[in-house]
Amino acid sequence: MQYIDTSVKVLEFKSIVKTIACKQNKSVNKLRFLILKTITNNRTVCFLYKVSEMSQYKILSVDDEPANQLVIDEILEDDYEVKLVYTGEECLQTVKEFKPDLILLDINMPGIDGYETCLKLKQDPQTHYIPVIFLSALSSAEEKLRGYEVGADDFIPKPFDHENLLNKIEKLLKEYNTKPEESAVQENSHNDEENEALLKELQSSRSVALEAMRYTSDLGSVIKFYEESALCKDFESLMQAVFVTTNNLGLNCSIQIRDGSEVFNKSSSGDISPMEISVLDVSKDKGRFFDFNTRTIMNYEHNSILIKNMPVDDEKRYGVLKDILGALGNGTEERVRTLILERAMVTNRAQVISLIQETFKSINQQHMLRSRESIELMERMVDDVHNAIESMDLLNYQEEKLEGIIEEFRKRNDQHVSSGFDLTEASEAALESLNTIFEVLG
Repeated sequence: MQYIDTSVKVLEFKSIVKTIACKQNKSVNKLRFLILKTITNNRTVCFLYKVSEMSQYKILSVDDEPANQLVIDEILEDDYEVKLVYTGEECLQTVKEFKPDLILLDINMPGIDGYETCLKLKQDPQTHYIPVIFLSALSSAEEKLRGYEVGADDFIPKPFDHENLLNKIEKLLKEYNTKPEESAVQENSHNDEENEALLKELQSSRSVALEAMRYTSDLGSVIKFYEESALCKDFESLMQAVFVTTNNLGLNCSIQIRDGSEVFNKSSSGDISPMEISVLDVSKDKGRFFDFNTRTIMNYEHNSILIKNMPVDDEKRYGVLKDILGALGNGTEERVRTLILERAMVTNRAQVISLIQETFKSINQQHMLRSRESIELMERMVDDVHNAIESMDLLNYQEEKLEGIIEEFRKRNDQHVSSGFDLTEASEAALESLNTIFEVLG
């Protein structure tokens, strides 16, 4: 048991442990217990420090950046036996001799990268059981998915939290329980039929999980396309939405849209080549799916999509992509049909409104002409009645009464005719209502 009398800060504690270990000619991870006595506010306080029980575990860290390795060594050296190598090749050469219980692996390295290194480790019966944690600045969903595909057990993005790293290492070591004495048993039993069956089952489960995750991601891209295509107001924006989706699927494509009077061609890489236009023209009547080499064309009534890099060597992926692309093509076709219909509605609306305007104009002109004729006829009739009254031998009050009746009739007639001139304003109001209706329907 070792005692020291000193006033220390928490950050100095580890250095004290190292100092004691050096005095005893031991490594830090060989110390089991340490009693630390400090003086705080003139009071002596003793602490019992238990050195980690994980000290017998060995960790191999693989990273081509010396600065990163120094940080990892500083974090782990008190609790584990750590060995540092700087390339994937060094890792594969060292792993069987060092026999690590866990491997920390960078992805971007000279020579073989982390993905290939991990894959080789998992394919080797002598190393497949060793848990692997990727430590990398590459942390997108696709990169994590690829790490899972090659057999990694966890993925920690850089920069990482020290406590998080230590917790994940401890958790994995407990799960695998690969202590040195047990590692030898596992290494010697890799040919056991039961272990081989379990390994195959694990690999099969990983493969199924990977396919399910990828299919869900692909399907999500198509669903997003359906949402965004509904907002497309022209063929140009619709083609761009198709390219965004195919790019998410890792595919390069060109598209042709036919609206009955014009043909629109575009490539995801920019300008479409004359050869691709010719291929799309020639292939549009060759069925829904037309395959040649690594290319596939999907044909619909109003659109054709040329995929330039189909994974023909991966039968499962190829089949899944055909299903996904079929949904993409159907969605594109429906939106093209809708845009054609909307364009036709705009044209028809203009034609209908023009026809109604001409009709109203003609009716108004006829009405105004007849109104003028009616006024002239009424004036002549009034004059004739006045002349007739003057020729009659009537009393004054009788003449006044008849003239009053005639004048009242003429006023009423004038009011009726004048109201007819409001037909122009009424027709304009009707046309405005029609425009509003068409805009709602459009």
